[in-house]
Amino acid sequence: MSEAEDAQKAVSPAVAVTDIAEYRPHEEQIVRLETTYAKLVVDCSTSEGLANAKEVRVDIRDVRYALANTTKTALVPYQQKVKEAQARVNQVKEFGETLRARVLVLEEPIDEAIKAEEKRVADAKAEKERLEQERIEAIRAKITRFSSVAAAYASRSAADVAGILQGVKESVILPEEYGEFEAEGTIARDNAIEQLEALHKAAIDREEAAAKLLAQQKELDELHEKQRIADAEAEELRKQRAEEDRLRLKKQQDELDQQRRDMEAQQRQQRERDAQYQRDQEELARLRAQAAAPVPVPVIATAPASIEAKAEVAPVSSQATGAEQDDLTTTAPAVDDIVEVVALGFDVPLDTARAWLRAIRF
Repeated sequence: MSEAEDAQKAVSPAVAVTDIAEYRPHEEQIVRLETTYAKLVVDCSTSEGLANAKEVRVDIRDVRYALANTTKTALVPYQQKVKEAQARVNQVKEFGETLRARVLVLEEPIDEAIKAEEKRVADAKAEKERLEQERIEAIRAKITRFSSVAAAYASRSAADVAGILQGVKESVILPEEYGEFEAEGTIARDNAIEQLEALHKAAIDREEAAAKLLAQQKELDELHEKQRIADAEAEELRKQRAEEDRLRLKKQQDELDQQRRDMEAQQRQQRERDAQYQRDQEELARLRAQAAAPVPVPVIATAPASIEAKAEVAPVSSQATGAEQDDLTTTAPAVDDIVEVVALGFDVPLDTARAWLRAIRF
């Protein structure tokens, strides 16, 4: 097919075919418009182009207005026929409804009687089915109780299990009560009895074990209580002994302090005696020096008496000091006892206490 033929087909308008005589002139006008203006390009940018476009629009509108007028004119006879046909349709419907009402007068009583009977039969059937369903559900519930009783009493006491076991054993599976489910009910009952017997034995064993455990726990609690009492008594005894030790140590410390004070007093007295003895020795030396020097006769006559007195004083003092030291040595406690008392009083080792005593020895 050539390009010229394609172009010719593209610009050729489609021709509509109608059997309505009133529209045939308009079809010819539309074909003319399609042939003339299908490829028309309107240029309204110029006054001449705008004028040409308006003329084309007037030409096309004239055809459209004429088509509208023809449509109104052509529809008039058909619209009248439609009205007449609709009136006939309404008349037919009304007559048909009248005839239908006459037929229904004869049909409805019979139909209602039939429907009532059918409803009665359906209701009776539904009631029978309901009763049958309730019967089956009741039997199923009984069988379910047999099947679930063991699970319900799994953690109950032996007495509770024994009671329900006796009740299950006394239950009877009657044919008129269980009907077609008699065999299933019997099996469920026997299984329930077997399971409950096992549960009863397990409950007895469990309770015996619990009682034994309770007795052991009670015994253990009693032992704990005895141990607590013993611990309390031991703690009280420890406190009592600690208090006694504290009092004993305090007494020893007091005795040690008293001995220390006595020793200090004795040492102070000893120092005073030694100082007095030293003074006496110095005085004696001074007197001896004076005696060795030449002195007047009157003095010589009296000097020996003074010297003798001083000479006699010194030995007495020395003898008294020696006697007092002997008294202290004989009446004082043993050295080890003194060292132990000092160590306990000041909470130090024996060697430390012994070193302290050596440090204060005169």
